[in-house]
Amino acid sequence: MRLGRHLLLGFLVGLAACGGDPTCVDEDFDGFGEHCVLGPDCDDQNAGRTDDCDIVPPPDCDADPFSVGCPCLGGLAGCYGADRATLAFGTCREGTTACRGGRWGVCEGLVRPTFETCEGTDQDCDGRVDEGVRSPCGGCTPGCIGGVWGEGEAPFEAIGDLALTERGWLTLRREERTTGEVWVANTAESTLSRIDAAAAEEVGRYFTGGAEPSRVAVDFLGDVWVANREFDGVSRIRKIASDPSRCIDRDASLSIETSDSPVPLLDDECVLLTEVVGEVGDIARALAVDGALGPDGGGGGDLWVGLHDGERILHVDGRTGQVLDTIETPGFQPYAAVFDAWGTLWMISRDGLLLSLDRFERPFVPVVREVPLACFLLYGLDVDAEGRVVTSGFSCDRVNLYDPVEDRWLTRTSPPSPRGVVVVNGDGGSSAWVAHTDGRISRVLLDPFASIETFDLTALDEVPTESIGVAEALGDIWVVSSRGADPAFGVATRVDGQTGEVSAQVPLGASPHSQGDMSGAKREAAFVPEATTQHVFDGCADGETTWVQLHVEADVSPGAAVEVAARHAADRSALTAQPFVAVGQLRDDRSPFPLDFPPRGVVEVQLTLRTEARDGAPRVRRVGLEWSCPGPD
Repeated sequence: MRLGRHLLLGFLVGLAACGGDPTCVDEDFDGFGEHCVLGPDCDDQNAGRTDDCDIVPPPDCDADPFSVGCPCLGGLAGCYGADRATLAFGTCREGTTACRGGRWGVCEGLVRPTFETCEGTDQDCDGRVDEGVRSPCGGCTPGCIGGVWGEGEAPFEAIGDLALTERGWLTLRREERTTGEVWVANTAESTLSRIDAAAAEEVGRYFTGGAEPSRVAVDFLGDVWVANREFDGVSRIRKIASDPSRCIDRDASLSIETSDSPVPLLDDECVLLTEVVGEVGDIARALAVDGALGPDGGGGGDLWVGLHDGERILHVDGRTGQVLDTIETPGFQPYAAVFDAWGTLWMISRDGLLLSLDRFERPFVPVVREVPLACFLLYGLDVDAEGRVVTSGFSCDRVNLYDPVEDRWLTRTSPPSPRGVVVVNGDGGSSAWVAHTDGRISRVLLDPFASIETFDLTALDEVPTESIGVAEALGDIWVVSSRGADPAFGVATRVDGQTGEVSAQVPLGASPHSQGDMSGAKREAAFVPEATTQHVFDGCADGETTWVQLHVEADVSPGAAVEVAARHAADRSALTAQPFVAVGQLRDDRSPFPLDFPPRGVVEVQLTLRTEARDGAPRVRRVGLEWSCPGPD
């Protein structure tokens, strides 16, 4: 309202100049001042304060030097005066202010965050539309009355085996496990190094079964897959067990012969399988492990392989190495891959494309998006706990963030040559750690999305260069560099995840060009299979409620389900004596669900969330119970 008033006053200034009192003294050009038609000005150095200085405080020019009334030297400037992170969302817009009389004038064209009203836009600019103000039916429906669970005064709660996403949606809790190893492909010598992350020591080295190994992916059991690119031949994948109990005593010696040092064994009994993938020249580059449990529920997950030049994705059985599915991706060359917690496979093509594939859907339908940013040549890829995608733009020194729920891209400038990316989810929010070719690493905060600081990896006489891969283990960040103190060999540098200081360096083999989930950080947590919660709706204030139907909004994959049940009683104390009645299941049925309860009383709604895999848990956004109340006599 005040902005509109000042725009009107700006119009009146012109009138005063042409036909007003020539003795009017108006130093801030707001129409108020000594001998002016509109009256005296309580602050003639600030167009934002006229006759209201008792309620409008002077600006804090140290906090925001572009505030109305602050000193200036001339020209135009952008103005906002609110958290600039909100400019990325909704209706919020930066305004423009002009320097007049040595002071910044009124900010014109400004739209700041305000309270949400139900009209289909994001007015508080938090990335969500109409949250907390929609009707129980889910839209802006004035005729739909009732109660809402999951928003406003009745939010979902993380109780027992239930958890909340950052948006407050209800999902299943994830059981965490600790990752204490880092696996690095030594590309020029066709070996794989195994590093004890706590001791910062190489404790094993294995042959990879092919030439030019590069991509690594650790499964839910801690076993590792490595892809050999084989530029002049057919790519191969190899799986190596991390625990002797899963190794194979091939010579019946009653002991397992496996590497326990940087010297690889030719017949290592922890090599579980080696398989050819694709055809000559396909070049396996992208690897990711899903959350499939396997036939007996004890598998480590299936492997998904991106064939770069072959423009195909292979779904590989995690136990046998058999190719189960082949998905063609014409025009898309898979370069890096990762699964989010909800069962979506994400891949990048270096020429600026992002692919998503729901592993639960049949038939498979890959969705390819163009990255709508200034640069291409994507390089690194990872996801956070919310399923947001982080990529690095190698050709233009950018780090990019994509939110699939909002279908929104953000980008930030980074130091030169960003390569691998790993996202670390912590209590203070998610951060992306990005390796740079010149032997540095940057930490980028995701909430809000902004670059924080960059650290040098040089330490202990090692000067890493060609830094490419990055992983997280035991709270530390590991950066793989192709060259160390001896340029013929690489080095893995351990960086403290809190301070960014180098705490250890581990010599590696020849020219490690290693990328992917090298520690299994993305496989550290698995959803519990099931959890249940309830909420009571009291109905109309006078108790004369007619119960109509339930509206449940949820993201439910074919590998999950949300069972909806309800019960009715005369009051809350009588509910426990009544059984729950199933009203529907989100996966096979569609909301809303009609209710067949007598009028009056109260209704308790029960949700049971289930998943059949380690990933792909359902996410319930809100529950609305629609009812009707008697009108006036």
